[in-house]
Amino acid sequence: MAEKIINGFSVVAYATQPEGRVPPRAFLETRKLGQRGAAPADDAQDDESAPDNQVFEIFASRRFRSTVEAMSAARNALDRVGAVDADGVPDHLPA
Repeated sequence: MAEKIINGFSVVAYATQPEGRVPPRAFLETRKLGQRGAAPADDAQDDESAPDNQVFEIFASRRFRSTVEAMSAARNALDRVGAVDADGVPDHLPA
């Protein structure tokens, strides 16, 4: 896993192992970082109104030959992410 902190979000790149006839896949995941000093009640309200994290499959149309190749593509995609919007969507999200 590779991680970057951007605009208050943790952006993680990872790949999955092949399973049966499903090839390795590459993903970017965003997770909102907790606010320091926030009351626990505030955190509970945030959890109910918005999802804690979002997962985006990247290069969905590409068929990776190995998990190493998928992880390399995920890391390269993470390097190209320059910003994350308020909803947790990376600015440059490859197809």
